[in-house]
Amino acid sequence: MVKIFKFFIYLLILVSAFIYFFPKVSGYYLLEKEMAKYKVVFSKEKAVDNGFSLDIKHANLSYEAIKSASIENINVKIFGLYNAIDVENVKLLDVASSFIPLKIYNIHVSYTVINPLNIVGNAQGEFGVLHLTLHVVQRKLQVVLKPSKLMRSRYANTLRYMHKNSNGEYVYEQNIKL
Repeated sequence: MVKIFKFFIYLLILVSAFIYFFPKVSGYYLLEKEMAKYKVVFSKEKAVDNGFSLDIKHANLSYEAIKSASIENINVKIFGLYNAIDVENVKLLDVASSFIPLKIYNIHVSYTVINPLNIVGNAQGEFGVLHLTLHVVQRKLQVVLKPSKLMRSRYANTLRYMHKNSNGEYVYEQNIKL
């Protein structure tokens, strides 16, 4: 019993050391290079390795060379069994103001081996509260929005593209190609 306990302690120390010493900033820049192939570019950001997580501060997000959003902070945690991305204070481009409110307070996206077939996320912003699920095998995105008063009054046209359920929430489903 003691040998099994020691084995798991050594394994935990090894995995922790690997995560801690992994070059997260270099991995981020490699991922950024891969995202550029899809015309998604982060610029003016500062990447900081915090040991067990990576912080990306003051990033500008562009899609097809058009500035789309400014993001105050992104925190990335990759532990293998549980992975999460937390995004804070996102301001969308003013052009999007005809479709949705521009301020997103926070976004949390996670993936865990307990639920390996789904990537789940939550977001809060001027639009209300949003829950999303990406079904990995089915390649299906499901978004459930509990709209704010602002969203219901000024952006009712956007809500028409979503199905209203019995709880007063709006559901949008889309098959995606990865």
